[in-house]
Amino acid sequence: MFQIEDLFRAFQVDMSRIEATLVSQYQVDEKTRQEILDWYRNLAAMMQKEGVQVNGHLQFITNLINELNELHLKLMESGIEKAYVSEFQSISGLITELNMKGNTVKNDVETSLDAVYGFLLLKMQKKEMTVETTEAIKRLSAWLGFLSKLFKDFESDELEL
Repeated sequence: MFQIEDLFRAFQVDMSRIEATLVSQYQVDEKTRQEILDWYRNLAAMMQKEGVQVNGHLQFITNLINELNELHLKLMESGIEKAYVSEFQSISGLITELNMKGNTVKNDVETSLDAVYGFLLLKMQKKEMTVETTEAIKRLSAWLGFLSKLFKDFESDELEL
């Protein structure tokens, strides 16, 4: 979703440009193309309504990040998932380091998502990354994947805290 927001910003949230450049590239039947277009229209309308045409994230994304972070904090507090606690402790120094480099301190999940997304943008630009940076992003991604699985379990009542 971060990338979709950025793509929309590159097109100044102009639906005619988004349709001509993005939607037209999908090789799908007309019904599916219309569904994609409708979804993009809704996202563009939300970006305009929420004032995130230049930067920031849609509110539902911010809410989801905050929900993930709340679960993370509950998991750390409860210690119920020992493997999770261990996984986070192994990367907590990375998150602290990232927050120190940034302009603002964010929650652990947002900091990690921003780092992974930033890394992906650099890779798309074919920028060289150090082995250490690549390894750090792999570790952050593994932790986020673990948290994502636990969030799914929590949402489906398979995990109780």
